[in-house]
Amino acid sequence: MKELKELRERKYIGTAQLADEAARLVLRFVPRQERQSVSPVPDERTVRYYTTEGLLSPPEGKQGLNAVYGYQHLLQLLVIKRLQAEHLPIRKIKELVEGKSARELEQLLDLDEPPASSAGARIAPRNAATEYLESLLTQSAARRIAAPPATAEAFVPAASPSAWSRVEVEPGLELHIREDYRLSTDSKERQRLARRLMSELEQHGTEPGK
Repeated sequence: MKELKELRERKYIGTAQLADEAARLVLRFVPRQERQSVSPVPDERTVRYYTTEGLLSPPEGKQGLNAVYGYQHLLQLLVIKRLQAEHLPIRKIKELVEGKSARELEQLLDLDEPPASSAGARIAPRNAATEYLESLLTQSAARRIAAPPATAEAFVPAASPSAWSRVEVEPGLELHIREDYRLSTDSKERQRLARRLMSELEQHGTEPGK
């Protein structure tokens, strides 16, 4: 943690320097990438790609023909790779990274000590992929509450296995949740489910895999 924070004043001249520094730190601050379609460390090409997609902030300036990057850009690269390791799609990663301060990016990397519970035990940081999944399920619950009552002819008991709720996540992607489904309270089970969902999405070509 200390090693990364000591780089706050360092500048990187050109995409190669920034990519090399991030590649050096990835193994220390990012879980191992399980997908062969995603590069384990960033390179110049991925830096340019992330910049084009808006995941990386514009350079701080120019030195000759080279762009100048700083600590914020380094954190953004590490966070992108961390969230990719958690199987989040590029679209969601952009939402999480865009506009975040250096302090917020450090928190996404879990650089800070997790808060203590009332009993004194350390609480593990929340997994971003799990939070994403929970947000989809929360949307489903909210829509069920807001939906108008069913007619007598269409009424199906909530506990019936045939009753399903449809959530449109984005154009072309729907989530169908059975009414009696309950999300596990176990954090490992939630992360496993999040990884399974992201894996299914990737198989259908929704992840650019950069």
